[in-house]
Amino acid sequence: MEQQNQAILTTELSEQIVACTFSKADLQSLCEKLQESSYEAAEEEINHYMPLDRPPEQILADRETLRSGFELHVAVRGIGDKQVVGTIPVVFNSPRFPEKVKGLYIDSAINLKNLYNWSPRNHFELILDFTKPEPFNLSLSPSAPTPNGSNIFVSGRNETWVNGVYHAVMEFVKNRKTRRRFLHKRGIYDVLVIFIGFPFAFWITFRLSEWINSLFDGFSVFVRNGAYVFLFLVSLNIFKALFDYARWTFPILEYKGATDTARKHRYFLGTLAIAVFGNFLYDLIKSMAALIQ
Repeated sequence: MEQQNQAILTTELSEQIVACTFSKADLQSLCEKLQESSYEAAEEEINHYMPLDRPPEQILADRETLRSGFELHVAVRGIGDKQVVGTIPVVFNSPRFPEKVKGLYIDSAINLKNLYNWSPRNHFELILDFTKPEPFNLSLSPSAPTPNGSNIFVSGRNETWVNGVYHAVMEFVKNRKTRRRFLHKRGIYDVLVIFIGFPFAFWITFRLSEWINSLFDGFSVFVRNGAYVFLFLVSLNIFKALFDYARWTFPILEYKGATDTARKHRYFLGTLAIAVFGNFLYDLIKSMAALIQ
């Protein structure tokens, strides 16, 4: 098959996919929806394939080759970068399908490009990134947004097809959205540390002030004040660690497998937050009530 190079007008749509939860069944359902769209693109490709220098039987064979090239191949990545690659039934029925999915990738044009050097009129690319930010990683800035490469990209000469694929994916995603996106936005840590982190650090320092005074009894005021500053900074780092742990426990894009342990971590984080910040709020309310009286 030979493809003529010509100037074409394409429609492109792209969107980052964030704050969603997917199960294995969800991923398979999404892939099957995209396979239907890929078959639609195949029929349009075949209808426009009319070379003048080939016999009819060769054109029919080429069209069948084109049709088979639009069958999607999915790449699913698990722990240790182990991958399962193949058609949708092969991947999702494979015994090697990972229990913890780290990523899913589909490029509807990859087979045609690699096998036949053919660029289809309409194609899409889907990336789902289920990786989590490392908790307690001091090299990561909590003020920066959580990095994630999940994205849908649709391009084609048929604007109706492009819009159809894009909106079908985004509607599918919308039905699985969570409310945790705010936790991964840029600058959210700065807001939380001002209104929660600093008061929390002051409270910890206040609650341990008697212990510091007794521990550093007889030392100079400079040493005692230095201990207060050190405790305040440690408290801020504890708050940052809890924030990082919350981002890890509530990832921006989540895969729910059969052996998912996220619920245990969320119970632990919730219990810890209630125990610590509950006492903090209790002392704060008690202090405000005393001032009012």
